[in-house]
Amino acid sequence: MDVTHKPEEVVRQHWVRRLHLDGGFSLEQMDQERRTHSGRRSPRADIVVWRNAADKQAGSEPVLVVETKADEGVVRPVDFWQGESYARSAGARFLVLANASSHVVFELRKGIPGRARQINDWPKAVDIGDEKRLGALVNRLEVFDREQFQRLLFECHSLLRDNHAMTPDRAFDTISKVLFIKLHVERSRTHETFTTKYLDDAARFLNNPRLALHEQMFDQTKGAYSADDLFAKDDRLDISADTFRALVGKLERFNLSKTGEDIKGIAFEKFLGRTFRGELGQFFTPRPVVEFIVNVLDPKENEVVCDPAAGSGGFLIRVFDHVRDQIAADVAAQRQRVIDTINAEYPDDAADTALDERDKRIESAVEELNKQLAPSAPEGTPTDTRVGRLAWGCIYGTDKEPRAARTAKMNMIMHGDGHGGIHWHDGLVDINGIFEGRFRVVVTNPPFGATVTSSQRIGSSPEADVPNDLDYRRRQQQRYGKDWLDAHNRVLNARGQKILDQFEIGKVTTSRKTEQMFLERCLRLLEPEGRLGIVLPNGNLNASSQAWLRRWAEGKAFLRAVVALPPETFKFSGASVTASVVFMQKFTEDDAQRWEQCWSHAFKATELEFGPRREALLNSATDALLHSDDPELRDLLDRLAALGVTRVLSEATRARKDGLVRGAPTTTLRGFSWQGGATAAARDLKKAYIERAAKVPGLKKALASLKAALKDLDEQQSVAMWKHVREAFDYPVFMATPKAVGITATGETGESVPNDLPAVLAAWQQFKAENLREGIW
Repeated sequence: MDVTHKPEEVVRQHWVRRLHLDGGFSLEQMDQERRTHSGRRSPRADIVVWRNAADKQAGSEPVLVVETKADEGVVRPVDFWQGESYARSAGARFLVLANASSHVVFELRKGIPGRARQINDWPKAVDIGDEKRLGALVNRLEVFDREQFQRLLFECHSLLRDNHAMTPDRAFDTISKVLFIKLHVERSRTHETFTTKYLDDAARFLNNPRLALHEQMFDQTKGAYSADDLFAKDDRLDISADTFRALVGKLERFNLSKTGEDIKGIAFEKFLGRTFRGELGQFFTPRPVVEFIVNVLDPKENEVVCDPAAGSGGFLIRVFDHVRDQIAADVAAQRQRVIDTINAEYPDDAADTALDERDKRIESAVEELNKQLAPSAPEGTPTDTRVGRLAWGCIYGTDKEPRAARTAKMNMIMHGDGHGGIHWHDGLVDINGIFEGRFRVVVTNPPFGATVTSSQRIGSSPEADVPNDLDYRRRQQQRYGKDWLDAHNRVLNARGQKILDQFEIGKVTTSRKTEQMFLERCLRLLEPEGRLGIVLPNGNLNASSQAWLRRWAEGKAFLRAVVALPPETFKFSGASVTASVVFMQKFTEDDAQRWEQCWSHAFKATELEFGPRREALLNSATDALLHSDDPELRDLLDRLAALGVTRVLSEATRARKDGLVRGAPTTTLRGFSWQGGATAAARDLKKAYIERAAKVPGLKKALASLKAALKDLDEQQSVAMWKHVREAFDYPVFMATPKAVGITATGETGESVPNDLPAVLAAWQQFKAENLREGIW
């Protein structure tokens, strides 16, 4: 039969041939496009294999089902709904899902719900009926699985250490570069260039090249990723040709582009976790803590998310997975509704031709729905699907450390792409799609212990500047609109200015802790009502010296929750600081107006008490300030009074309090003045009074005491105003202090490590639901 014009049929016949020649199965024990015997509405499988021909004739349970597709790339089980449905209903133990370029094998476990465990090879005829051989088959680890990929990465790491005495961080950089080369080769469909054979053949024709072949390959890769600003122009691999050949030898037989994200992503993260220690540990937030924070924030489809201190990308990857799971669940529900709807149109006694028509309709509808799960086009470029829009339009992040930014991009690629929004850049400075007021969710663990100083200026380094060529401006404005242009021009106009001066909490000082600057940065990045999850050292939450920060933030956003992390949370990375996760929600314009109204009402309410007290204090102090019981001063004042001249205390002035923290107006007292005639005699008496007053120490002390008393009264009124505002602006805040968060002091995680965070999450979800239901939030 000529099937060359039917790609799926080609794949199916390839597998029939493979089952027969490689597997040893006879054609008599196989069938194609077979339905179950549970009804005419039953699903159909492409290829079914029984233990023997007799079982086939008797309608017994098959042992193996193969479902085929004409596609290429990573095999996605959601695309093979019919074969899996048949395999389960027919009772088959093994299921092969295959397309034109790859396949995966599952062992199906019976029960409700049924479970599928991916294994590494399909059974051959000699394995059938021999439980010992089948047991060995399902437990054999030979193909590109998580453990093997992880093991390969460590082998590459060791190779660089042994061959070039590389430090762990430099070795990691080199491995990342090699992986980028491999990805570029795969996406440009020049696979043959990433093989030892190609390298050996090419070496024969490269006589003393100015640039080694592997450095040329890296240059091509840098060009392909130039828009990502990952590599400097003079960046090199700096390894020997023999070392590069050895690395290629370890990686060449595996196709990263066609390996599932769960395999690549988790293996790469484990490799990172074991490699990034000490100085590199700063780029990691423990995975259980990351999952908890993202689950609390609960980002939704189409919400734009940013991490301005992204490190290795852990938060952004978890956001990507969290939202992708939501989309996948919705697509699965739609898929089932479509299947049920189309099935309902065909009676149980429909003819086979009608059932074939039904299956084609279902297949077409399911295929169309499943397209929404693709994060990228086959060549790794953006695609307009639901997951594609998530990957390329909703995930943004920066890190000023180039290694961290490169790692975040590779990490995101390994987990399913969406690396385009991650940049090597100072997180305090706008770049591309990262600018103020744009994000619905911001999540970050900013650097602890560092400081932003007056020496750090806009434009002083590549990561603190922005491109400004015409092509860049046109491209960005077309994508992000006028808001981007305004933000871009602000950065250009601020070139040479202090980064500190771009922030409210930075303008008033010569230095500020980095995490404090990032708190303001995150709130600025959020759109009104946007949600923030940020890890902060506990000193910012409880130290009296940091009360200004807490009060400043109180006027910008609602504090929704505080979860204190145990001391061992960051010990694995060498950090001794204790920290908490702070969740906030930025004020809307109405919230900000209500906050201002509360302060206006607070002033009026407290002024009823503190206004008279202030007047009484000034009146009672006047006599003591004028003469302090000094006879000569009293005599001079009496003589001046006889000339119509009096000495009066200037009226105290009130001015809105400057600085970061709200409070009562500041009372200022300038001192005394003269009222009355300006005769020569009066001038002489005034001069005599001033000379005498300068010699009476009690007057200066009394004036200083009055000013101190006025200042104390202002502070008392500020306390009263804060109390009034907090009572008027009162709302509940979730608090928790878990004792364990799924990580030990040595960095171990896993199911065996105690973790209170799931229980905290459940309590938070109940707390949130109650407040929403009662209209408090």
